[in-house]
Amino acid sequence: MSRLRRYFLLSLLEVVLFVTLFNSPVHALNETYTLTASTSRLQESSTANVLLILNVSNANTLATYAFTWHVKDPSGVTSQANNQTSPPHSSSFVESAAYPARFGVNANLDLVGIYTVWVNQTQPLLVGSTGVGTTIQFKVGLTDNTTYQRTLLVTVKASGYKPSLNVTITFSSQSGPAPNFPTNKLADVNGNFSFVWAIPASIPLGNWTVSLTGTPTKSPLDAQSFAILPANVTISPLTLSRSLLQASQTEDFRFSATYPNGSRIKSGGANLLLIEADGSTSHYVAMSYSTGLNVFHGTYQIPLSSQFGPWVATIEASTFDDTHGNKGPVSGVFKPFTITPATLTVSAVTASNNYTTGEIVAIYVSVVTPGGDNFTSGTVTATTYYSTRPIGSPLQMFYDQSRSRWAGSYTVNSTDPAGIWQIQVNATDAYGNTGEGSTSTLVSIPNAGQQSSTFNYLLVLVIALLGGFAVLVSWLVFGRRRVLRKVLKVDLEAIHAEAKKVENQDFFKKIQEQLKQQKNESGDGNRNG
Repeated sequence: MSRLRRYFLLSLLEVVLFVTLFNSPVHALNETYTLTASTSRLQESSTANVLLILNVSNANTLATYAFTWHVKDPSGVTSQANNQTSPPHSSSFVESAAYPARFGVNANLDLVGIYTVWVNQTQPLLVGSTGVGTTIQFKVGLTDNTTYQRTLLVTVKASGYKPSLNVTITFSSQSGPAPNFPTNKLADVNGNFSFVWAIPASIPLGNWTVSLTGTPTKSPLDAQSFAILPANVTISPLTLSRSLLQASQTEDFRFSATYPNGSRIKSGGANLLLIEADGSTSHYVAMSYSTGLNVFHGTYQIPLSSQFGPWVATIEASTFDDTHGNKGPVSGVFKPFTITPATLTVSAVTASNNYTTGEIVAIYVSVVTPGGDNFTSGTVTATTYYSTRPIGSPLQMFYDQSRSRWAGSYTVNSTDPAGIWQIQVNATDAYGNTGEGSTSTLVSIPNAGQQSSTFNYLLVLVIALLGGFAVLVSWLVFGRRRVLRKVLKVDLEAIHAEAKKVENQDFFKKIQEQLKQQKNESGDGNRNG
């Protein structure tokens, strides 16, 4: 009997199970659910929607799936929406619900804070929890971002106010409200409010709060925190006065700087880094704002001792500062240029244009760099030539600080050639900078014959003068005729004797002929007397 009862009960259980399987929805094994939202943050709005999305995989293609969506707003109010599938369908499908459009009249995006979303599956029935997917959240705020660089615009939007309500807005930090706040503005006819604030370049950094107050008072209040960061300054490409210049010349550097909002910066500065051709020797140039040029400007005179070849000018990353802590550029700005040896300008003069034996030829030399400075340290030599033949050894010049020029001298001796002397001057230094110049002067060297003739000529003149003086005295003392005849005879003979010494020269022969003629005329006068 017990065996019969056992058999009857097992048969009844099989029938119940069979009926249950055919009359209840069945879900597949290992279904997966993924819940997402179309955005993680948005501003308050009376027109926007957040699309909530549920992805289902490994579903039973013949079963009807039904879901209840839940959204709890920052005030604690929960709104719901429902939807379901119609079999047959794919084993993978997507269900969605737009918030607040599908969630009833109490749903809205008018509150600042966190909105929490979860989904329950109502068909097929699940054993245990009916929640599917992981609970997600999205945020509603007042500002279009949560972090801003200085000078950028903060756009505030809010909704849920009475039409045309006078709303008070305040931006504040630990140090107090921002300049010109709080202030007021009216909501539009739909109760929506908007405001734009340009962050000053010098405002304190850190956490700030924007808050709105009006009627009705919201719960929670319309207030939200955001962060203000230093502005990233943008540096324009460097401009140079020249891309090729000589040592001693001055390079001119310029650039402009702008804030993230595009406005030009007129304060602060940067140290421009110069790297010489060896890649290691460096210099810094202070760049400051020029009101006349409306750019940041700096200059650097290339030393004569610099290395020749390609140089690089660099504004390194974050080395510019506008004095308020706003820095830039984000990455370095580079500009190459080339340095060549200096060609020195050499100007040489002599103290006189004509020299003779025993005189000192004074040479003065002015040496100027391409940058316009006096060349005061180096080697300056003067070499004198007659035609192509050098005269003496090269002369080492010295720099006369009092006259700001190089000086040297050479004494003309009797063995030097006469004529035009060319003086070639060369200037060099230890770094490869060079220059040359030249001048000329006339040198006269008298020979021995010319000196003797000059002496004889002078001697004759002296004797003639003495003779004339003796005649005059004799005439006064002894009587005109007798004394003149005797003295003149004596003097003419003396002059005649001296003139014979130089009778081989035409000039003195003429003097001798004149003396003879005077003697003859004197003799005739005596006879006639």
